[in-house]
Amino acid sequence: MYGNFQRIPYPIHKSPMDGDTAHRDLDWVYASQTDRIYVLRAGEFGVTRQQKLDLLQNVFWPALIRWVISRQQILPGGTVVGGWWRADMQGMMDWYRECLHMTARWEDAIIAHTDGIWRTALETSPFRDWPEFFLLLNEPVVDENGQVVRDAQGRIVYKDRDPTVDGMEDAFLDLWETIANSRPLANYVQRDALKDGNLLASRMRAPDVCV
Repeated sequence: MYGNFQRIPYPIHKSPMDGDTAHRDLDWVYASQTDRIYVLRAGEFGVTRQQKLDLLQNVFWPALIRWVISRQQILPGGTVVGGWWRADMQGMMDWYRECLHMTARWEDAIIAHTDGIWRTALETSPFRDWPEFFLLLNEPVVDENGQVVRDAQGRIVYKDRDPTVDGMEDAFLDLWETIANSRPLANYVQRDALKDGNLLASRMRAPDVCV
């Protein structure tokens, strides 16, 4: 059903979103529905969650980055105009939800708002290593008396913060929108979308595109 001969190539020359909105581009929608990695659930016919994340990280994000670069201007003094917009991340999270067979925003906004997909999108995005997100992703471990736990060297011990807590998605979007354009896109090498066969074996890390 999803053989290579039936595949519609991803239109990587343009954004996965419709212009500057969070709405998905129809050409990308059509292509995604012919991609077995995208359409099938994790666990079906050998498709894994990691393969789905590889697809989003190595095909969807680079295409969006190219679009952002094309509309971006850096003014004298370093001010960025027309770079990343909130709709970019909102649209990408919608792609993640569909690819991972989660509830869409337009199906149930309350469920989608607390599904924690923002963390998955961030950790497979070009912003994944930015230190500004550390406290959003982690929280100090406290003991039964409410005191912060420290290790033998006196350093605070952290644990993963629950991404599904109400308000976390908004907190992430607010922070991301504030800092997304604080660094220029750099070290980005344009490349063609990977074919299904390569994605099936892919475990490679996406190129660093932000510094």
